[in-house]
Amino acid sequence: MSYDIEKALAYQIKKEIAQRYFRIRKLIEEDSANARTLLNKLEKIYTEKLKPAFLRIYSLLLDEDLIKEFSALLDLQEPPFLDEFLNMSQQEREKLIKDLEVHGWFKEKRFLNLLMDSYRMLYEQWKDYYDLREEVLDELELVKEEVKQFTKNYSLDDIMHFLRSLDMGDEAASKALGGTIEGRKLGQLDKKIPVVEDLEKLFERVPELARIPEPNSIESELKKVGEKAFLRHEGDLSKFL
Repeated sequence: MSYDIEKALAYQIKKEIAQRYFRIRKLIEEDSANARTLLNKLEKIYTEKLKPAFLRIYSLLLDEDLIKEFSALLDLQEPPFLDEFLNMSQQEREKLIKDLEVHGWFKEKRFLNLLMDSYRMLYEQWKDYYDLREEVLDELELVKEEVKQFTKNYSLDDIMHFLRSLDMGDEAASKALGGTIEGRKLGQLDKKIPVVEDLEKLFERVPELARIPEPNSIESELKKVGEKAFLRHEGDLSKFL
């Protein structure tokens, strides 16, 4: 009699451990999926928002040396997307700036206003990008810590040994474990959580990034770069002013 009680108690303990294992595993997989979603969103902002914002400013400055001066003001080692800009046609460059709102009394003033307005747009998009980047890193750190605690506290071999000892089908096993493996086959569970193997690769996809200066803090320096551009290319730029 006591043997049966001990056996039932041992079964119940193992069952509860298995239930916790799969609940936490599911949570890690959900958090990992959320991190991937945020990371994809981050990369989309980089290519669809930041890239045009940089290329728009380059299309106003035109010359590579002035673009590098601008990049230095932002404390960037290299101008992002410079090679892509250098390979753009004149039509592609003009398309980026033709719809910008122009304001000011004189051509040079209107041009400098265009340049500053373009930088303000870049700054706002960069700020959003930076904030989302921090959110992605926080989410990945959360997953990393969850995985660390998970692998420390649970043995996949022990869990699978218990599941096989149940000698049940997939549906019955899921019911016995409170639905924690619902929709999965037992044969699919004896593998590591996918994120464990590629977590570092996800971290590598998050770019190194510093904050760029607020527009007011570099306005005078940026306008000096703009004055050089206007002096060199007034004829080409006048069509937009």
